[in-house]
Amino acid sequence: MGSRATVSLEFVGDASVPWVRKPRDWNGFSAEIVELREEAYAFKYEGSSHFMCLHDIVLRDGELSISGLPTLTTRDLRDTVTFVPKGCTVEGWSDPERRKNSFVAMYFDPEAMREDLGSKYNRNEPAPFAYSRDPHLRATLRKLETLLKTPEVDELHAESVSLLASLEVFGVAADSQGRLSDRQVSMVTDFVEGHLHGEISLADMASVAGLSRFHFSRAFKATTGESPYAFVQRRRIARASSLLKNSPLPIDAIASSVGFNGSVQFARAFREIMGMPPSKYRVMR
Repeated sequence: MGSRATVSLEFVGDASVPWVRKPRDWNGFSAEIVELREEAYAFKYEGSSHFMCLHDIVLRDGELSISGLPTLTTRDLRDTVTFVPKGCTVEGWSDPERRKNSFVAMYFDPEAMREDLGSKYNRNEPAPFAYSRDPHLRATLRKLETLLKTPEVDELHAESVSLLASLEVFGVAADSQGRLSDRQVSMVTDFVEGHLHGEISLADMASVAGLSRFHFSRAFKATTGESPYAFVQRRRIARASSLLKNSPLPIDAIASSVGFNGSVQFARAFREIMGMPPSKYRVMR
């Protein structure tokens, strides 16, 4: 992806920095948690990407204007979702209640969506909406928020969740897209096994199979019964289990050798799959 799209917030109070931003990037997707100060501020979205956010904000007063939509003065924005497509302008002002206010923002490239969706891409871009309570989008963006709050984020997981959120905005159902051939499964498996020591992205796996991320993720699940992320996690833990049994390497070194960003992330994943911490597994060998 090129330069990151952002929300430009122009502050109207006395302090110089009215927000705290924590951005992350994953193969065509950007996301961040924006934590707001208590003072009033003005805002305007400018950028070349689609923008979507999940609000956890309560206002004393405020106003939101989006091109083509009526001006809104909603005060309780908690658990609502706003989407602004490329080329659409959103601006307004807010006077937040004295509480911890924040929003999760996600940006994605329209051109990447064309590549992912192929013939399913709707040439008519999705329309903007504000303060929606769509339960599916809300649940997906909450997953993204959880990942953004995690110090050691698995990029494959984050990329997969971001793709799902973008597909939901485009109204693309998670229907079956066929199955992978035995050769494709073998190629992807070999690729994963050869790269367990580093980052593995959804785009990498899809490229090996010769498919877009959208078609690959659905075909892979239909063929193997598990998501690409779950498959990679299982292979990482299988390699780690073997090393715990057959090598004297410290647990931190094993975690790094199978692609985990730290011992905490490794221990959490190991317990989820094996039902016990790696230290206990090692002494049981």
